[in-house]
Amino acid sequence: MIMKNMAYIPLFCILIYSCTEDPITIPEPDTTPPQAIVLYPIDGEPVSGEVVIEVRSVDNDRVDSVQFLINQKRVFTDSSQSNDIFKYTWDTEETVMVDGAQEKLYAEDQFHYISAIAYDPIGNSYASVPTRSKVDNIDNEPPTAFFLSPFAGQYVSDVVNIEVIATDNDSIQYVSYFINNVLQGYVQESPYLFPWNTNLVESGNFYSIHANVKDLSNNTKTIAPISVFVDNGLENDVTPPTGAIVSPPAGLTVSGDVQIIISANDNRAMKEVALSINGTYITTIEQPPFFYSWDTSLEQEDVEHTISVVLIDLAGNEAPLNPISVVVDNVAPADINPPTVVIMSPVAGQELSGTIDIEVIANDNTGINYIEYYIDGQSYSVDSIPPYIQEWDTETAEDDMEHIIAAVGYDNQGNSTLATPIAVYINNWDDIAPSGQIQNPIPGQTVNGTISIEITATDNIGVDNVELSINGIPRDTLSDFPYVYDWDTSQEIDDQSHVISAVVSDTSGNIGFIPPVSVIVDNQINDSTPPTGLISNPISGQTVSGTVEITVLAQDDYGIENITFFIDGINISNDNTAPYSYAWDTTALENGSEHTISASITDVVGHQTILQPVLVTVSN
Repeated sequence: MIMKNMAYIPLFCILIYSCTEDPITIPEPDTTPPQAIVLYPIDGEPVSGEVVIEVRSVDNDRVDSVQFLINQKRVFTDSSQSNDIFKYTWDTEETVMVDGAQEKLYAEDQFHYISAIAYDPIGNSYASVPTRSKVDNIDNEPPTAFFLSPFAGQYVSDVVNIEVIATDNDSIQYVSYFINNVLQGYVQESPYLFPWNTNLVESGNFYSIHANVKDLSNNTKTIAPISVFVDNGLENDVTPPTGAIVSPPAGLTVSGDVQIIISANDNRAMKEVALSINGTYITTIEQPPFFYSWDTSLEQEDVEHTISVVLIDLAGNEAPLNPISVVVDNVAPADINPPTVVIMSPVAGQELSGTIDIEVIANDNTGINYIEYYIDGQSYSVDSIPPYIQEWDTETAEDDMEHIIAAVGYDNQGNSTLATPIAVYINNWDDIAPSGQIQNPIPGQTVNGTISIEITATDNIGVDNVELSINGIPRDTLSDFPYVYDWDTSQEIDDQSHVISAVVSDTSGNIGFIPPVSVIVDNQINDSTPPTGLISNPISGQTVSGTVEITVLAQDDYGIENITFFIDGINISNDNTAPYSYAWDTTALENGSEHTISASITDVVGHQTILQPVLVTVSN
């Protein structure tokens, strides 16, 4: 009962204030809506991962809030502005649960429409023109890579840098290095150099080196192995190694699994690191990085524990390190901290209509149990699953007056917090016309064949349909988002301008006229320009092995018909689907032999271009 009464405090204060103060002069009403435009991402640009959407919005007074919409569904409201810029971080890989399975919320390789609705303090609103962004999170193209050094058959000694040249259409995740098929380490940043201490292996033998290159999409390129000869004249070594216990720091209170990290260096080479805890030998670590995962839950509680380490090099020289002491404490204190709870949407003073989302953000150190929503002091609903969003049909509330929204968050220990209640104004009479734009084709474009006419439309309440006309003659009524019409231009008069226009209607019966677009229909292709391109992989002068991915980049004004691949002047393959490539198996070819790779591009009207050939050497 206390929580319900708290919800009326703001409204009661307002009533008292209005009864005690002098009459207020009411200014002329502000009827000018704000303006809004989506600045980023750029229309038509592919996106992936987390994308920061930026909207610029200005008003004759000030902008109160900006709602972000993706595919006409509100996803976020930003009430904090910086230089009239409002932002939202869009996770293009977000998933939802459908029939017990996780599915992507934003379909791959499809356009998604971004728009915004800006509000000023008294509720005037403006819907921006939508922009398109194609989600592209799946990368199926492996990296390209080869060894730069050492070279096959080289004599090496002491520490030798193994260097790999690696490129990718996106980004390289890491390069992993192997000696005789045993993993040695990883390098995550270019230049991809791995220092191999040959003092750790037996001198006078050949060793095989190979590497795996993995991109951010986990596509992997394996570089064919090379053999090198290790030749080290071992010397008498009387210098002990040096190092330190890097983590944890001395005096720290620890719990759970703790990573004990040790640095170790030697003038020649390290052999191993011996670890003890409380004077009891625990383990020997033979390969860098030297670390050990210590389960402190097995140790005595609330007392000091001593970590000691001995370093041993290949010559047998030993170096005990200065021990450190830490305190183990795995018993968590009782939770008395309440959660933080904020009503993110709608915002205070906002004018609402139709069905809206009440969005609450809640955080707690032990976890949120549930959120209870209140409308005008009455319990409305309970939500225990994030994100904490509840629909509210404002048509069930009294129109043309304020209503109080409140929320209480409860954590797993029973602590609770009342979010600051907000007052909103309900107005279910919609007189705002919808708006839209013809996204494709663009004004002045020359079109042929069947093209997709793409139209975006938005409204403060909801779009009902889009009526499409060509040259003033109605062609179709589009009721489902996205609004797309396949136009067969072969049925139109050739070499003339044709005007595409559209009218959008909202669910309240308001009508908005979309700016028309004029295009030229030309189905008689008059192409005199040959295609262009290049062989992007491999590069001339490169040494190759195993299966080599030959790739060609090609472009043409009207379209590519096919790519023909040649090895030493012999036609070996044709490809008519981008990306254009051929997997060339070099394993049967003589080592040290040189081969010429070439290709030709043919466009849709028969023009052919012979590309600059590439000379490579085979070494398997």
